[in-house]
Order: sequence, then C-alpha cells, then structure tokens
Amino acid sequence: MDEFEGHQERRIAALEGVIERRQHTRYAVDLWAEVLVKDGTMLFRGRVLDVSVGGCYIETEAKLKLAPGTPVEMVFRVNDDVFRCDAMSRMVRTRGAGFLFASLDARMQRELDRLIQELERGDE
Repeated sequence: MDEFEGHQERRIAALEGVIERRQHTRYAVDLWAEVLVKDGTMLFRGRVLDVSVGGCYIETEAKLKLAPGTPVEMVFRVNDDVFRCDAMSRMVRTRGAGFLFASLDARMQRELDRLIQELERGDE
C-alpha cells in the first residue's frame, strides 16, 4: 500500500477553488509538525502534506483562526533531523493552512534544500 494513498485526495480537496500562485514546485510528504503562533495564543499539531523551497501546507483538526501574515514557529522531523523554522500563514482552509518559510538560517536552508533534492530524486 502506498504511504500517500488517500493523502493526495485530501490534498486535492484542500485545494479546490484555489488559484495556483506558487513560485516553487511542491512535493508530497507525510510528516508531523507542531506549530506555535509567535504571540503564544495557539499551539497545534498537524501533518505536513506538501513542502517546497518556499513553504508548506499543514493539515490539522485544530480550528485555525489565523490572519494572513501571522508569524509562527514550526518544528518537524525530516529523517533524523529536526527542522525548526519561522514562517507566516498565507492562507487558512477548513482542514489546514499554508505557510511561507521566513528567515531560514544557513543550516535550516541546507536541510530544506537537501529534503527538496531527495524529493526531486524520488519523483524521477
């Protein structure tokens, strides 16, 4: 059974009616993340459904009330590495939200680049 079975259907449903404005290719992943709103008003967990050089989409059961541009800190594990970065909300849907990565330090940028390269090789 493919680990992403059903995952793509949820992703398509999440994107219904959305105009594609992304500058970077998105890659399907299945990672758990924790997201903390910087002002401390909310902490939630969810599944990272896709990631790109610019950001990610996180599916969650939490009732999100995030205005576009809300700063957050997110943490998720990629292989054996912990990926911790600042991001900001771009859009909120019924079952999740899209985030734009912000001010990645050099180590986090390398980790993200390595993840994207692995995902690109997996698509070949």
